[in-house]
Amino acid sequence: MHPDLPKLLDVQGKDRRLAELGVTMDALVTERAVLDAALERVRADIAAATRMAADYARRRDETAAKLDTQRSNQEKRRVRLESERNPRLAAQLMADVELARSILAQEESDWMRLADDATQRASLVAEAEARVAALEEEQAEARAAFAAQMAEIQADVDAAKAERESAASALDRTLRTRYDRLRNARKTEILVPAEKSICTACYTAIPSSRIGRLEAEGLLLEGCEMCGAIIYLTDAVV
Repeated sequence: MHPDLPKLLDVQGKDRRLAELGVTMDALVTERAVLDAALERVRADIAAATRMAADYARRRDETAAKLDTQRSNQEKRRVRLESERNPRLAAQLMADVELARSILAQEESDWMRLADDATQRASLVAEAEARVAALEEEQAEARAAFAAQMAEIQADVDAAKAERESAASALDRTLRTRYDRLRNARKTEILVPAEKSICTACYTAIPSSRIGRLEAEGLLLEGCEMCGAIIYLTDAVV
């Protein structure tokens, strides 16, 4: 048996453990992302409602300023009308005052509608903010649980990495470099058994001459010719 085979199998087992922890961590991150997405949707509603409320408030204020100007002009017309002694000019001023009164009445009605809309839009902002606060409160317990779980898993990951490094440091340097290079390149196991002269990673037949060399010398093969996995005989593991 190759002297580094048990050590290499141990390292691969620790890598498998790290991969499992990574899957668990990813699952938690995905679950937390669902909570984040729910909050983001409500926050997006707040942003949209705030923009709309600001637009209505601006239009309300602009209309109010315009009304103030028109009321001032109407007052000037009224003063001129009271002091005008020329019947023809007085008649024209009266017509202007009546027309302006009609326009003012319509624009005051528009302003009141805008003011009501602005108030309603501000209420929608407040409602959206209340929904965010309620959702944050609702999610608080779940987020605390996620944080605790992630901290626990991270502690496990840190411990597993330390154990993996300790185990890997016992390997022959060349073999460790080869293993790590394959580990970075492969998504499947690096070290796989050969069963009945078959690579169990890709199920490619291994030439009998290579199997015989492995049996005779207790070597790790240079790798499967098809998939590159490092192959060992199951009988070599004690």
